[in-house]
Amino acid sequence: MSALLNPRVIEQEIARIREKESNPYSSGTKTNLFTLVIFRQEGAVLPGQPDPAETALQYMLGKRPARIITITRARAPQTEVWVSGRCFPDKRNRGVCFEEVRIESGDDGVGIDPGAWAPLLIRDLPVFAWIPDGLGTDEGTWEGALLKAAGLIDKLLVDSARLAADDAGGGAKSAGYGGAKSAGYGGALSALRELKERTTGAFLLSDFSWRRSRILREQTARAFDPPGMRPFLAAVQSVRLYGGSEFEASLFFLWLRVRLERQLLVEHAAPGTLAEGFRVTFKLTGAPDLDIGCTKGGCLSRGEEKGAYRFPSDGEILLEEVDTLSRDPVFVEVLAHAGRPDD
Repeated sequence: MSALLNPRVIEQEIARIREKESNPYSSGTKTNLFTLVIFRQEGAVLPGQPDPAETALQYMLGKRPARIITITRARAPQTEVWVSGRCFPDKRNRGVCFEEVRIESGDDGVGIDPGAWAPLLIRDLPVFAWIPDGLGTDEGTWEGALLKAAGLIDKLLVDSARLAADDAGGGAKSAGYGGAKSAGYGGALSALRELKERTTGAFLLSDFSWRRSRILREQTARAFDPPGMRPFLAAVQSVRLYGGSEFEASLFFLWLRVRLERQLLVEHAAPGTLAEGFRVTFKLTGAPDLDIGCTKGGCLSRGEEKGAYRFPSDGEILLEEVDTLSRDPVFVEVLAHAGRPDD
């Protein structure tokens, strides 16, 4: 259904679709658990190319029932709205459904005004906002909407690598101190930090790139966890990373700087995909180099242990994010240092 942004009419259409979609399932439909508001960039996905955000949503379909509100800035004089629904049966043959509202915000500015779509949020249930594409040329638009809606949102999900891709023309391959220093990657983290500061912590903030690079942090912590290895933390002179994207490397290096409370000489020697494996080399004062790494077959730590390793998909990350409203104190601490003079 295409219509103007009239919450009462939209709710009536959602009720009609819900009744229609629930009929094939004898046990009825599961009640929504949350509202997910997605801010999209027009033209973010090239024609004929898969949409990562849609792939992640498809993974969640059948696992969590939700109301999905997608807002896209459209080149049209007037805001228009489309209402639809899709369901998938769970193990008890109940319809696990998405109630979907797609808003194409025109030049009238109605669609980006939280006052227009706030009545569509399900009362007393968590509200997640998701920016999967990056702020891009609409940075002020989405930031303004988020600031106005800060009191309505419980958690904001971003992919800072996508934000950085909008800003950066290059990476940070050459050696430097501290990491996260290129204009794009450092700028993306700084933008997130500034947004968090401007909203005075009104909502939680989570980053897909931070979640993807968790394996780097886990393997590093595991390598230095044995009592005999802990003294070598003070002996780390430099760190070289093979694999991972430029932004995942920048996050990793910044995390190291924050946790060790000092600058390090770092180098992203060979960008790649973490899912294909990686290696980290720590140069130590007065001791042999320490290598840790993972391949598709598992992770090798100090040449002794090998454990299972599976890189999470965006769908798995999204599902885990909407299942919790807990705060990640380490990410908050790292983000607080992004773009600071000593970084």
